[in-house]
Amino acid sequence: MEHNPFIRLLLKLKIINPNKKFAAQLRKPHGQLANYVGQQMNLGNRGLNEFMYKNINISNGDAILEIGYGNGHFYKEIFKKSPQAKISGIDLSKAMYAEAIATNADFIANKKLNLHCGSSDALPFADNSFDKVFCVNVVYFWQKPENHLKEILRVLKPNGKFFAGIRTKETMQQMPFTQYGFAMYTPDEWEAIVKQNGFKNTSFIPNTENEVGFNDEEIVLHSACVWGEK
Repeated sequence: MEHNPFIRLLLKLKIINPNKKFAAQLRKPHGQLANYVGQQMNLGNRGLNEFMYKNINISNGDAILEIGYGNGHFYKEIFKKSPQAKISGIDLSKAMYAEAIATNADFIANKKLNLHCGSSDALPFADNSFDKVFCVNVVYFWQKPENHLKEILRVLKPNGKFFAGIRTKETMQQMPFTQYGFAMYTPDEWEAIVKQNGFKNTSFIPNTENEVGFNDEEIVLHSACVWGEK
């Protein structure tokens, strides 16, 4: 069985409470472990990212904002399918920002990509800037989601859409690190929060991903794409 390689590394380094350390790194990769964490997030999030891209349906000419781009690994795949899209991104981690800038230097030079480091509850963009805003495995870390959703609503164009890729509460509760600072939701619960904060025409599509190993058990990853419209 394949077990979480990051936890194995922390155990090897004799880190006390490796699950708590892992949770902190997932929220904001930092320090000497940041690049390794980014690589592991690429592996763990690939299936959900691909599911999200299919449902977001990024078109040429769309102005897109991604919240929580990590090391920017997947941008080349978005531009391959939609070469005329204009993408901006914001991420809380300075380490991920630096790596994403280096990884996507050509896209940035050609003004296809505009990356920022900061928090999504204070977005550095003008009102009505984007056709679509999306995030993948990010909303668990929003202590006050209403502040982030207010900002997303502000920067969306009229009738623009916000998409959030989340793993279900039942799935997340089976992961030992999620007891440290994760807010977990069912798709219905997250949809209700989006609706309560000013979005209309809310809905979601469920998804089943691959199995992963945690604590000698295999977990089937259940997730969803949840969206709302301005």
